[in-house]
Amino acid sequence: MNLINQVYGSLRWKKTDEVCAAKLGISLQKYQEIKKQIYQTKELLQTELDSSLVDIVGKRMLELIDDETIKNQYILDLENQLVDAINQNKEKVVEFKENLEDGTAEIKGIAFAEPKSPEEIIRILKIDTEKWKLSSYWNKQHKDYWLVSAMVTQKKPEAQDFLAETLKNFKPKYTPVAKVLVNDKFSESTVGVLSIQDLHFGKENNETIVEDFKKAIESLVLRSYQSHQVDKIVYVIGGDLLNMDTFHGSTTSGTLVDSDQRAQDAYNDAFEAMYWSINYIKQFCNTLDVVYLPGNHDRLSSYHLVHALSKCFNDLSVRFDAGYAERKVVVYGQNFLAFEHGDVTKKMTALVYATEFPIEWGQTMYRTCYTGHFHTKKVTEFVTDNEIHGFSIKHLPSLCKSDYWHYHNKFTGSKRQAVMEIHSITKGKISEFTYTA
Repeated sequence: MNLINQVYGSLRWKKTDEVCAAKLGISLQKYQEIKKQIYQTKELLQTELDSSLVDIVGKRMLELIDDETIKNQYILDLENQLVDAINQNKEKVVEFKENLEDGTAEIKGIAFAEPKSPEEIIRILKIDTEKWKLSSYWNKQHKDYWLVSAMVTQKKPEAQDFLAETLKNFKPKYTPVAKVLVNDKFSESTVGVLSIQDLHFGKENNETIVEDFKKAIESLVLRSYQSHQVDKIVYVIGGDLLNMDTFHGSTTSGTLVDSDQRAQDAYNDAFEAMYWSINYIKQFCNTLDVVYLPGNHDRLSSYHLVHALSKCFNDLSVRFDAGYAERKVVVYGQNFLAFEHGDVTKKMTALVYATEFPIEWGQTMYRTCYTGHFHTKKVTEFVTDNEIHGFSIKHLPSLCKSDYWHYHNKFTGSKRQAVMEIHSITKGKISEFTYTA
């Protein structure tokens, strides 16, 4: 606390100068010099301003350091700005006090006619209506002017429909390929399962994800095409495709996450990458099933993205399951292919799928559930007396890089991979291809 502040506070003690100087630990001469300057300032304003406004001015002066040049300059500025404003009937903002924690502010000013509408208050106090919302105001008449006070609240960012803006400006870089390449050297029809979850577009330290993703798709699909007749590919999109779900950089539940991109920029990159991948994959199968899965990071934004993608394709051989459901099943021959994100308990998984999808369960022999979330590769087997009626839960790896949260919690060391499995229409899984970034 500087000396001006200390002396100003001592004026309320109602003690002699000697007592106040001694209590503040300064000389009597120094104390009286500062006291004199304070009173000079107050006397300069007293004839025109009421006591509450003097307090405002006084508190501003107390912010100055104990320096004669600065004090004198302050008095000169004060005289020019406030006294001249009153003498010239000039409206003036005299205080702006912001509460950063609450997102509110109190603004005070002087006017020479009574404000009679919120619009006049906003004009007099020069309130930035793009940032602040007028919450309340009050006026008090004095000798020749009005003291105008207002409380304002910081506006929250308005929700923007960046999905509509993205689609409006979206110009596809890739034209769907009419010719389909299916390897007819092999007689047995197969289904490829391509579930690349946890891409986390926008995540901190994940700037190469577009390049890594495209290389993974090309590698896995081409290797599958060269060794099998791939009749259908089940392509899962979602499952933490985006790192955040809000403009504030948080997940669906409100958890703040480390991101290197704005939400709309991450969305744009993910949208274009998914659009490219659908066109590319469709070249190597008769039917492409695009299956949407929500993740715990992006339940709403990923739904918007896949819903928008589903409107971009008129090819009947590209089928979208874009509805919101946290568990989905695709049947191909004897294969029961289940999909979920994996952020909930696994204890009842087999029973839940048998209960929710009894017809699909009963007509198949090979049952696998593909999950993500943990960014690691793991397989858990649930086997009954007859092994052919077993149920497998397969945790898929992730292509995305680790951020600080993973480093802090020691979730590091897992290989950055993507996996594509091939299932025979009658014999279950027969091949697995892995791409390592």
